[in-house]
Amino acid sequence: MAAVGHDWAAAKHTYSATATGKEIMWSLVRFRKWYVDAKLLELRYRYPNLRIRSVGSVTLTSDYDITVSGPGDVDAVEWFNNTFRREWGKESATVFDTNLYVKDFMPERSNFALTLHDPRGPDAPWWNAEHHPRSWKPSDTTGTWEAVGKPRIDPAGKDTEITQPTADTNRALADFDQDVAALTKQRKYMTQPQWDAYVTDIVAQAASRTRGTTATRYRAADSIHTRAVTDLAQQLAKETTAPLDGRTEQEIIDSFEHTEPDTVVRARNKLYIKLARQVRATQSAYNNDPTDENALLAKQQISYSLCHAMEAYHSEGAVRHVVGGQSGSGITVTPAHYLQSFNEQLGDFLKDLTHYADSGEAFFQSAKYLMRMVDAAQQAIRTTGVRLGDEGTALLEQLSELGHDDYVLLRIRKNRDRFDGMPTTEKSRAAVGEYRYALGVEDKDQLRQRSSHLRRKSTHASERRFRRDVV
Repeated sequence: MAAVGHDWAAAKHTYSATATGKEIMWSLVRFRKWYVDAKLLELRYRYPNLRIRSVGSVTLTSDYDITVSGPGDVDAVEWFNNTFRREWGKESATVFDTNLYVKDFMPERSNFALTLHDPRGPDAPWWNAEHHPRSWKPSDTTGTWEAVGKPRIDPAGKDTEITQPTADTNRALADFDQDVAALTKQRKYMTQPQWDAYVTDIVAQAASRTRGTTATRYRAADSIHTRAVTDLAQQLAKETTAPLDGRTEQEIIDSFEHTEPDTVVRARNKLYIKLARQVRATQSAYNNDPTDENALLAKQQISYSLCHAMEAYHSEGAVRHVVGGQSGSGITVTPAHYLQSFNEQLGDFLKDLTHYADSGEAFFQSAKYLMRMVDAAQQAIRTTGVRLGDEGTALLEQLSELGHDDYVLLRIRKNRDRFDGMPTTEKSRAAVGEYRYALGVEDKDQLRQRSSHLRRKSTHASERRFRRDVV
């Protein structure tokens, strides 16, 4: 890790291309889990009633993210971040691609086999065998690492659902707020001119009776994004005493992203903790005064806090669709949620298209979000009865094939089969070939133009649903 500057992204780039490097990378994956799980075990000592959960597979390319919930969850995440920062001099997202989150829109349940209580106290050594988290071993079946034994579920039982407004009009307003939250993800990965042109096109294509509401949604997303930029720039100023030098707030953030990305992560982590405390304060106020106003405010605050969390979804719809709906948890996912998720997956899709300069690499790196975006669109169509028309239907089917879990793009992204160990340049050529065959496009700009039809349809479907719910 020291050889790659204690940077997980650099480690993956350096070690994943050769057989010897993969052995090193697997060692780092195991070390990451050993280290993080030890810290989670200590969290359980300090906050005995925490629920601690992680989802996802253990591979050379996967992250290792944790959600904690229950009494003291915000304090627990802050303790983890501060401890990690003190021990490594960097943020856990930078060093290990690991983030800790507090409960947001979904009920949580533990899945870590951690001791619930330890009579020795929180400062006892965590390396004694009887207090280890479960051990892990390689699986010949899955090709990844799996935990040994069944997880111990402590505390037992399900967590409570997030508080929802009760009046029909307020529930519709909550959907409106979450629609806006999903759009902030799109706004985040567009420049102001790109956003303005995009919104102008969306509004112009809307039916005359819905143009006002459509414009309101997008103006609100732009406003929230502007607030988020200001808050992050101000936090960076506190962390670094960086002068403005005539630069805009966005230019300051972009400069730090390029030269000191870990500083931006630190600022975002501190903002996330601050905003999460505001959420908990509002939820406490709701417990004393269970009004729709407090319920609406809590959901708004959750979405805004997630704007600053690392690699997080902003909207309830995306969280429920991906984390709940696709994990077999029995979580209810409504048509509104699917539409929110579609817009947010599109935002993350744009993120990867922007992040990777090479079109082919952007094509296969964004495959995960393409798969989720297509699924959200298909579920929204199924549950709302929206008609896309021949062009939209054909495009969605083509994207569905490209984004299928067993299709080539995800195999490239996950280094499966013949793509395991293949140089990035060859993977990029293969990804371009798949897009050329399926859509007739060879670069990112052509792809953006082809996908604009689905964006407009999603927005208009959302408007029709909102108007119907309000009535």
